[in-house]
Amino acid sequence: MEKTIRIDGKNINFKCTAGTLRRYRNQFGREFFADLAKFMELENGNFDNFTFAPLEDIIWVMAKTADDTIPEPDVWYDGFDDFSLVDVFTSLEDLLLQTLKRKNSSAAVHPAAKRKRKKKRH
Repeated sequence: MEKTIRIDGKNINFKCTAGTLRRYRNQFGREFFADLAKFMELENGNFDNFTFAPLEDIIWVMAKTADDTIPEPDVWYDGFDDFSLVDVFTSLEDLLLQTLKRKNSSAAVHPAAKRKRKKKRH
């Protein structure tokens, strides 16, 4: 799934795939879903140990998945004068949810689960 968001006068593409999860782990040494869950805890009013780092990293890795030419996070973020992490993440929530939903539904119908055993004929 892909989405384009206008940030600081620039159209930025975002994409979320299975590769996004690996890229995130390889780049930051943390699990994508674990960090995403930390941010989601904010909706429940849990601000204990809150940091914007996972939010920044999730946004960057989704942009990197869409466009492999974007630079490392610090350089990429420095390219914007106006960048609201919360607004961008909120705009990406539907993309994340669609991707998660698609992955969950496809896992339930994995080809290996559909294979039928052939009966031996005598």
